[in-house]
Amino acid sequence: MKLNQPIAIVAPRRTPFAQIGKALGAYSGHQLGMIVAKDILNRTKLPLDQIDGVIVGEAFSSAPNAARVISNLIGLPDRIPAITLANNCVSGMEAVVEAARRIAIGEGQLFLVLGEESQTSMPMVIKNARLDKKTATLDKLKSLLPDNLPEGVELRDTLEDGLGDGETGYGMSVTAELLSQNYGLSREVNDKVAFESFKRAYDATNAGLYNDYLIPVKTTDGEELKADEAVLLRKGLVENPSRMGRAMLLFDNPELKFEAFKQKYSSDLKKTAEPTVSIFNASPRSDGAAGVIVTTPEKAKELGLEVVAILKGWRMEGVHPNQMGLGQAEATMGLLKDIGKQIQEIDTIEIHEAFAATAIGALEEIKKRTGFEWEAAFDKKKINPNGGSIAVGHPFGATGIRLVANGAMDIKAGAKDVLLTACAHGGVAGALYLEKP
Repeated sequence: MKLNQPIAIVAPRRTPFAQIGKALGAYSGHQLGMIVAKDILNRTKLPLDQIDGVIVGEAFSSAPNAARVISNLIGLPDRIPAITLANNCVSGMEAVVEAARRIAIGEGQLFLVLGEESQTSMPMVIKNARLDKKTATLDKLKSLLPDNLPEGVELRDTLEDGLGDGETGYGMSVTAELLSQNYGLSREVNDKVAFESFKRAYDATNAGLYNDYLIPVKTTDGEELKADEAVLLRKGLVENPSRMGRAMLLFDNPELKFEAFKQKYSSDLKKTAEPTVSIFNASPRSDGAAGVIVTTPEKAKELGLEVVAILKGWRMEGVHPNQMGLGQAEATMGLLKDIGKQIQEIDTIEIHEAFAATAIGALEEIKKRTGFEWEAAFDKKKINPNGGSIAVGHPFGATGIRLVANGAMDIKAGAKDVLLTACAHGGVAGALYLEKP
């Protein structure tokens, strides 16, 4: 969709992203979101009565309508509406789009938009307990644990369930290996993109390029986390690239072959026999939150807010769940058509790296249709110049807004425009187009 009016992006901020169960593990998703909301309001000195709504993207609920909980915790007037959206890994991006939609139809002029996720807080649950009289109450259930559960009652890990696609598709790591197999991607090219993600994020962090966007957060041990935890933990890898090739494969079987699905993507594609997805070319499990103000340029000027980017369009597209990463190609191609641009014209691309294979597979599909030499563009740092999700981390609901913040970094560094794209489990994907103000 090409917007008929410009939408202003103001004050992109986020917590550092932390490894699951580590520095930020004590915070729930909405508590992380609250930290970002307070920071944005403090930095901008935005009068609370100027906020027309709060929109939160969160893949897995940390509270009933986390947006309303955050609104109450930070003291917003009761009249201000709040809504929480769940669209898996593009939840944060969808929240930005929802704010823009509401502005476009005249439902408001300024929205506080957040994306958040605490994977640490995602519970391990007992499925179907209330369906059996023996486990219908907590006391009855406790009396049976750990090894006397009746048939049909299961202990479940909601994070593991969430990384699949319910009843219709494979887990995310399998979808990544599918793209490697179907597009003939080598482990070497996957590792190259992953290593560059680590190195670029590490170099950008050390150069202070992320400082304008990061909020120091007190950790469980009383220290402050001031940078993305996964980036800090990968110093040894950046200094010793040979470690990439020694990382454990997720599908360590030379005979393993994934058959291509009989869809338009697989009709003329190569296959490779070797597995490629490893623990180092996949994004880490993470906790974190991000936020931004979405408003009109006129409202931003009236309130003295600095506009860092202009949102000019977006596109949401879906593909088969088992081809999850290719959604980024579909959303990108649709958006380029909407705005009348060729991908070669775009200064910078920020693409979500759920896995190196999902990003590369999407870029290969775009290359097939447009001739875009993505690898040359990548080498020139026109794609993910300051690292991506593999290095920074991937708290599901926060990633879409993290991409917006990275887009603002690119514009600050001189880019005239940026295309952002992300895939999500279930096959949904999104793309946004930002221009320099």
